[in-house]
Amino acid sequence: MCRIVWSIKCQTMLKNLCFPKPEITFSNVCLGHNPKIFTASGFFCINKSFVGYLSSVPRRSTGCLIEQLSEEKYECMVCCDIIRLMAPVWSCQSCYHVFHLNCIKKWARSPASQADAEGWRCPACQNVALKQPTSYTCFCGKVTNPEWQRSEIPHSCGNMCGKKRSGVDCNHPCNILCHPGPCPQCPAFVTKSCICGKTSQPMRCGQGTVLQCDKVCGAILNCADHTCAQVCHSGACQPCQLQVQQVCYCGVTTREVLCGTDKEGFDGSGHFSCEKTCGLMLNCEAHRCQQVCHHGRCQPCPRSPSLVKTCPCGQTPLTKLLDLGYSERRSCSDPIPSCGKTCNKPLACGSSDTIHLCEKLCHEGSCGPCSLTSTIRCRCGCKTKEVPCELVFTCEKRCNKKRSCGRHKCGELCCVNSEHKCLLICGYKLNCGLHRCQETCHRGNCDPCWQSSFDELTCHCGLTVLYPPIACGTKPPECKNMCTRRHECDHPVFHNCHSEEKCPPCTYLTQKWCMGKHEVTPPSVARCGYLKSIMKHYLNVLPHRNGFPVRLE
Repeated sequence: MCRIVWSIKCQTMLKNLCFPKPEITFSNVCLGHNPKIFTASGFFCINKSFVGYLSSVPRRSTGCLIEQLSEEKYECMVCCDIIRLMAPVWSCQSCYHVFHLNCIKKWARSPASQADAEGWRCPACQNVALKQPTSYTCFCGKVTNPEWQRSEIPHSCGNMCGKKRSGVDCNHPCNILCHPGPCPQCPAFVTKSCICGKTSQPMRCGQGTVLQCDKVCGAILNCADHTCAQVCHSGACQPCQLQVQQVCYCGVTTREVLCGTDKEGFDGSGHFSCEKTCGLMLNCEAHRCQQVCHHGRCQPCPRSPSLVKTCPCGQTPLTKLLDLGYSERRSCSDPIPSCGKTCNKPLACGSSDTIHLCEKLCHEGSCGPCSLTSTIRCRCGCKTKEVPCELVFTCEKRCNKKRSCGRHKCGELCCVNSEHKCLLICGYKLNCGLHRCQETCHRGNCDPCWQSSFDELTCHCGLTVLYPPIACGTKPPECKNMCTRRHECDHPVFHNCHSEEKCPPCTYLTQKWCMGKHEVTPPSVARCGYLKSIMKHYLNVLPHRNGFPVRLE
């Protein structure tokens, strides 16, 4: 049922919630509806929209809860009724508010309490709980349906609490009697070390304070050769920042890197591969290693008598050749006997259907060149042609794609480029108007002219000065003084100093003759600087043409 809760009831509820006391009235507070609060700061709903106000509620103190529960002054937030000493209750483990067990059961089943995910929300702190409240237990959760004793805290079992405290790294259970609200801070003192472990001091158990001394860390860095020089710090030490010189495996190339780089690749002589031919002398002391710069020791000489068991083409074992009278090889420098047959090793040319074989007699070294022909595609893939295998076929098709500048076409024969970079010089005039762009042809505007002058730039009269460095193309500074140049007339000057070669026309009002020299114009019409004379009389005078009056008909 709905009940109307007046302002006196609201003040008591606000006292339970430990709120500040705004101007507040409740209306239509009931379990099935959305209880609403109207405050001076806005409109809130207890069920859902009251989250912003209730989430800031501080945790209830243990002493305040014990006093209000013992004196039966504590109200259930759902039904707004007093919680009696023997009434079954349920306490939230997040905000420690106490509710009637039946009220919180109904609230947990109501649609207003359902969270977006699984579970239901506490009506006070909106903390989401997965387990539905089902039974009446004491505050520490050890005893079900605790009996009320006059000498004990209401709704408690009277035994030691024993719950885990909320402090950081505190392993001591709560040692006071079963109680509502949060467990007090652990009273024990422990010896805690600083981050680097060199200094320790006693401090309160459960405190999250991180100790930091003023000594150097001194831990071994990743290079295992140097120690950390930072002051006592948290987290892992930074990698070693010292620069060292490393040599490749073959000993030809060196590089400057941070100490500890590629440490696991060190083989006693080098740290990395330079991707060049090794070139180290083999154990036979006659040949050099032809492998790419590699880790570890070089392989045995590939021409060693213990490794070579056949002729160069691989068709005849050396034991058969020894029976035919060939001399036995004693060292890797001795020539490998030839069987005299055609080599027949597959060559790199040919196609998937036709494999070209070496036509030379059994020989040492590389095979080739091939004397056959192959039908191959050109580099760009546009045409096919049958050509000798040792030649590279390029077609005569010119590439019509635009280069990277967007202005020129590629024009290369049998083009295989993907970027089509333009290598021509741009040559456009720069913003200074004096120099041209010397960069390779590009898109967009050219960069400003990089040249500059270290001479002072002045206006014509020399009173206004720009000091170096001055970018190329900079115009003379604007001067606010009167022009001091020599003029054709003697009239007063009304224009400022300028950088143009010619002065603007004189604007002084003067008299002008007409073209026929018959009449003078008034001063309000003719200006000194105008080059054209007045073409007509301003009184009742006939117009003129070529210096002579024209008769009107």
